[in-house]
Amino acid sequence: MNKQKKSGFLKLIFNNSFLRKLLVFWKAISSSWRVYLEKPLTLEEVRLNREAASIPSFGFFFLLICATVIASFGLISDSTAVIIGAMIVAPLMNPILSMAFGIITRDWTLYKRSMITVALGASCTILIAFILGSLIPVDVVGKEIMARTQPNLIDLGIAIAAGAAGSFSLTRQSIASSIAGVAIAVALVPPLCVTGLGLGIGDKIVIQHIGSLIISSWDVSIGSFLLFIVNLAGITFTACLVFLSQSYGSFRKVFQPLLIWLLIIALVCGPLTGSMKEFIVSSRVQLEIRKVREEYPNISLQTQVNHIDVQLEGSTAYVMILTNAPEGLITDEYLKATEERVFDALTEMGVNSIDLVIRIIPVRIEEYKNIKR
Repeated sequence: MNKQKKSGFLKLIFNNSFLRKLLVFWKAISSSWRVYLEKPLTLEEVRLNREAASIPSFGFFFLLICATVIASFGLISDSTAVIIGAMIVAPLMNPILSMAFGIITRDWTLYKRSMITVALGASCTILIAFILGSLIPVDVVGKEIMARTQPNLIDLGIAIAAGAAGSFSLTRQSIASSIAGVAIAVALVPPLCVTGLGLGIGDKIVIQHIGSLIISSWDVSIGSFLLFIVNLAGITFTACLVFLSQSYGSFRKVFQPLLIWLLIIALVCGPLTGSMKEFIVSSRVQLEIRKVREEYPNISLQTQVNHIDVQLEGSTAYVMILTNAPEGLITDEYLKATEERVFDALTEMGVNSIDLVIRIIPVRIEEYKNIKR
């Protein structure tokens, strides 16, 4: 019956001149393009690759040390391009995926060896970054370091997607090279470098361009290491699920170790949820401040909002806005409008109490025009 329906459909296409011409045109421009369903690699092929990637070889540590030095210098100099280069060099993604493959195949030797490799690699990275942070007289950090100190649920989502992409690329020969791009997306070495730099710099760290805001280096190290744990747990758990979906193991046999990694993700979701709420509230505050500045163009042209910090404790929001402005420019009317906008917006988001601090750093502007000697 199905063959008759298919035969009738093909006759309909070839008997219709327009559809026949359309089919000929499609073949001409597409060179007979069609979907290619590539078969996954065999279990033994993937196992051999994962065993090789789990071994803590000299090449692994050499590349890891180079990546750590590059990433640390990139973080200190606040250079995004240099940090991306370090992500490409870093080989830490491979043993993590080997660890996941060891879980789903119940190869505990592979699992333990991969875990030791990851632990040694992470320790080596933190130690080298600590030494660099101690030797280089730096106590002012930029946005690249601060961006890795407050992980939220978005970072967990990135880790989950990266784990899925990385593990799937290992099961298909044609896209195996995609793992380098996955390593760039998830960034394992830079958070570890921030942990080491935070421990090595000293007790207090000053945020670049925000000279009056000083934070604890311990907070920087803890936040960045939490980001690494989030990435590690998200990649491992999702990679296990993808490997299982490719029939490399049995879900029933590995339920217990999978549950352990799921519990790790659940534990880190607590602080991640708090950071996510602060991120959303901070975004709303920035939006309201932008609206106020649009209403006062004369002030907005001569001032600059350098930093907005939001901390939530229960239903109370502590908001600090740091602004550069010439003396006497910002009026009480502008401050009142900012206060009302922020209060109304956050009240709609369920915040019952707000402590708002607006710090104005005075700026002196001197202009010299038509200077002639």
